[in-house]
Amino acid sequence: MIDGDKLRVTMRRVPSPVTVVTAAGPDEMRGMTVGSFTSVSLDPPLISFNVALDAQMHDLITSVEHFVVHLLSDRQAPLSNNFAIPDRSGQEQFATIPYSLDANGTPILEDALAIFFCTHYANHPAGDHTLVVGQVLDIQAGVEGSPLVYFDRSYRRLGDKLDSRG
Repeated sequence: MIDGDKLRVTMRRVPSPVTVVTAAGPDEMRGMTVGSFTSVSLDPPLISFNVALDAQMHDLITSVEHFVVHLLSDRQAPLSNNFAIPDRSGQEQFATIPYSLDANGTPILEDALAIFFCTHYANHPAGDHTLVVGQVLDIQAGVEGSPLVYFDRSYRRLGDKLDSRG
């Protein structure tokens, strides 16, 4: 069996989309940067992401009924950094960020490539993380552009399209 450090080093070779997940509870609203976002099912439409058990957002995101996933553009690395800073209050996270609230009171960030409006579907224990599954209720197309990608411990943008025929 390998250790977590070997897995972490190897997973740096896997490019990941960069998203910010936002949620609001009775006492606070928060956001977190997520690199584990993926689709799970088309029928019903499900997405998932992981949240560390010790993350400030863990208890909130695993208990709310609604949350929103923002697919970031390659111009939004500073926004990703803002929501990746540990030990900040929700109020500090949103202090300088333009946002609005949806009908459920969930923060909606500006200028994302796409916004997924989700209802909580399931939580699954996964080692030192929880796998959160959301049912997509609606998708809002955002700005035109390329996605922000995380690869080898840094932000990247997509490169040229390759000819798959060789």
